[in-house]
Amino acid sequence: MIIDLHVHEEQFSSCASMSLEEAVESARNHGLNGICITNHDSMEIQRLAAAYLHTVDFPVFIGVEVTTMHGDIIAFGLHSLPEAKTFYNTPAQDFIDHVNAQGGFCFAAHPFRDVLANRRFLESVQGLHGIEIYNGGNSDKSNSKARDACRRLGLVPVAGSDAHDVDTLGTYAMWFPEPIADTPALVTALKAGQGRPVERKGKNEYTFLAT
Repeated sequence: MIIDLHVHEEQFSSCASMSLEEAVESARNHGLNGICITNHDSMEIQRLAAAYLHTVDFPVFIGVEVTTMHGDIIAFGLHSLPEAKTFYNTPAQDFIDHVNAQGGFCFAAHPFRDVLANRRFLESVQGLHGIEIYNGGNSDKSNSKARDACRRLGLVPVAGSDAHDVDTLGTYAMWFPEPIADTPALVTALKAGQGRPVERKGKNEYTFLAT
């Protein structure tokens, strides 16, 4: 089963240019078997998309990409987000603790794309589960630095397209050996390190990547 773990849709991520319906259609066309909607600092799509998701025979998992003061963190398995006027003022450790208190899974998203502070954040926090070592919006150099950090820290390697439009969906994704029916199962598989990063080479064609 191939799932893109890092996807944005336009209703709750203003930087995106595709609807949830378009994301699902594109994912099918690209040969994906599921997608994770990880909007910025919001899980509202989960409530509003419930009716639509019952009508499609395609797995859609809802996560969130939280913009902490130390870097972006994607999480799955949350029942709620921390109460905060703005996540920019939330320390990364506080959000990681929130995720672990709810039994979720969290990973650093594109940690070497922007600011040098993210490097210190990776070294200092406790309880972070993984690092996004392949991100579709990253340079090869940034992804390489993320892979090095993931190996050094012994965390779970994760890949995602970071798609904001239909063309980039599935650029990078994760392959799982067994079908995943719901978010708790996704969290369990990720924590167990069962996923393997893959890259889209063509329609319905994905190749495994080095970790």
